[in-house]
Amino acid sequence: MSTLRQTSTAGDRVARAGFIALTAFSVLLLVAPSLIVIAISFEPRAYIAFPPSGFSWRWYGAVFQNQQLIDSVWVSLRISVIVMLICLALGVPAAFASVRGRFIGKAGLNAFLLSPQMMPGMVIGIASLFFGAYIAFRASDLMLVLSLSVFCLPFVVRIVMARLAGLDPLLDEASANLGAGKLTTFRRVTLPQIAPAAFAAGAFTFIEAFDNVTVSLFTSDVRARPLPVELYYLVQFDSSPIIAAISALEIGLSFLVMLVIAKAVGLDRLGR
Repeated sequence: MSTLRQTSTAGDRVARAGFIALTAFSVLLLVAPSLIVIAISFEPRAYIAFPPSGFSWRWYGAVFQNQQLIDSVWVSLRISVIVMLICLALGVPAAFASVRGRFIGKAGLNAFLLSPQMMPGMVIGIASLFFGAYIAFRASDLMLVLSLSVFCLPFVVRIVMARLAGLDPLLDEASANLGAGKLTTFRRVTLPQIAPAAFAAGAFTFIEAFDNVTVSLFTSDVRARPLPVELYYLVQFDSSPIIAAISALEIGLSFLVMLVIAKAVGLDRLGR
């Protein structure tokens, strides 16, 4: 019995060590490319090299002196905010109906709402382009907003649905028993409880809309290109570290948004 227990303990240790090693390797694969891009952004020479030969802020200054890049940043910010607001306005009620609603076709509605997340962004971008051409609706900010909203809506729906599924429905029933209507119950009981999830969903949607290139490439206006599309064209003709500097700034923006979520909401609260 003692030998069996020792063998089991040794096996548990080996399994734990293997799991830790696999997790560390996976994290390294995810983080290392971003760290390499950040390092390259400080290369003082006019071409991409790793490891960098020195340290310079030259290319960050070049980013802020490039008016075309600045204009594309403002386009991306404007589009991302609009997409985020549309997805929250549609996604929160849709998630509520999917979790709390009782009606025929509920499963079909859930599949319909989440289906864009099962398709590559390029498919949605090409489909939007062809549909727009069919109805004589050219690529524009409006088409970009609509296509990105379709692509990003499942993020809001899934996050809010996960939060709603963990709430006690008896709270709504207690509110109704006290004389509150459905709208009042939602506004004063349900909404405060799902607010952290809605806040996080909005942040994720903003990041996805800001960084998306697969949908934006086919639906954006050629005269007002968002930043991801501008980078796509820039990387074909420019081999300087300015591309790494822009990418590093985007990485910093994503990290900042995640930090705000962690501090203001707490990532551990999203599913509870």
